[in-house]
Amino acid sequence: MCGAVNYFQNEWDGIEAIATGGDYSWDNNLIERINRYVSLSRKNSLFFGSHAGAERGAIFYSLACSCRLHRINFFEYLSDVLNRVAEMQNGAPPEAFRNLLHDKWTKKEQGD
Repeated sequence: MCGAVNYFQNEWDGIEAIATGGDYSWDNNLIERINRYVSLSRKNSLFFGSHAGAERGAIFYSLACSCRLHRINFFEYLSDVLNRVAEMQNGAPPEAFRNLLHDKWTKKEQGD
């Protein structure tokens, strides 16, 4: 019993933040719906070919689900990011890559 009380006291700031923070959700239904896409593809995941292929597939699923959360078309995002990375010089600063992540990304218009 004492361990549970100590745990509760140690986590109180996080518990309080759920009620007072505007960016917290009371449930995880949104994430559960997005994870459904991953679980529906399990049959196809049997054919990745190797452990390394499965890791690459997991990266793509993660990117696709993150894009879906941010209402970004995954194909447009991926093609734009690959084109931008191909244009970057060697030794590009880390900030240049940070701006390509889905939460900071804005589509590059033709001619920019």
